[in-house]
Amino acid sequence: MSGETRLRAVALLALVGVFISLYLLLYHLGYYGQLVCGTGSCDTVQTSEYSRFVGAPVPLWGTVWYVGVAMLAILGLGPWGDHPWARGLLAAAVTGGLLFSVYLTALELLVIHAVCMWCVISAVLTVLIFLLVRPWRAVRGAPRAAS
Repeated sequence: MSGETRLRAVALLALVGVFISLYLLLYHLGYYGQLVCGTGSCDTVQTSEYSRFVGAPVPLWGTVWYVGVAMLAILGLGPWGDHPWARGLLAAAVTGGLLFSVYLTALELLVIHAVCMWCVISAVLTVLIFLLVRPWRAVRGAPRAAS
């Protein structure tokens, strides 16, 4: 898979993540009475004491992260995308997002004892984005078009 194809896939996955995060953020802000949650305990997770991070709702952090990743992926398709700073910034953002997602998943499983279907989908999106960006290659300066 070429670097451009991977970046397009990252942008698309990040866009899906934006919609999920916005849905959860609107719920958190009181715009929905109950979440649509086919499997799991979305309400329990979203109303837990851990639903805020550094004073802001976790879905707000998710929305900002997904928008940022989408923008970096789109910028990576432009003429400046092959520069080391662009690859490094995207690699750092994606690695940070993966670590935060692991932290939130651990909270769900080990502390809250409830799992939110939307959070699981977001975690899967984050892992897929991480695998597509391949930050371990971006930091070494591998060309973005290499497979």
